[in-house]
Amino acid sequence: MSQSQLPGVPNLLLGFNDLSVLRSVIRGYVTYTRRAVPSSQTRDIQLHLLEDVYRRLTGIPPGTLEVHIMLLMPEIHALDCAFRGFADFVRQKVPPSKERDETLRDLEGFRQHLARLLPGFRGPAGE
Repeated sequence: MSQSQLPGVPNLLLGFNDLSVLRSVIRGYVTYTRRAVPSSQTRDIQLHLLEDVYRRLTGIPPGTLEVHIMLLMPEIHALDCAFRGFADFVRQKVPPSKERDETLRDLEGFRQHLARLLPGFRGPAGE
């Protein structure tokens, strides 16, 4: 993964496996949040942003080995929340195991990569 070509525009390079993981995290988080979190303006905006990113990801032709995705600051914040929420859900619902812990480490690494896309970005509440 790397920042890309256009100066000042956050760009995420995603490989084939990254695309699959990101789609799964977004879809799982959106589905869970719609069921478990009461509707609010903030929640609805966040879900709208995630669904827009998801649509862009699903529009990528199958078999694409890597792609650059431009992300806006609000999309990065929404993705950060999705990664944190998905990781929290996994910690609560999946029994501890080596595979679970490796998956959580990978998710955290991806999340931290997102945080590095924009200078000064630390996630909500200054994380």
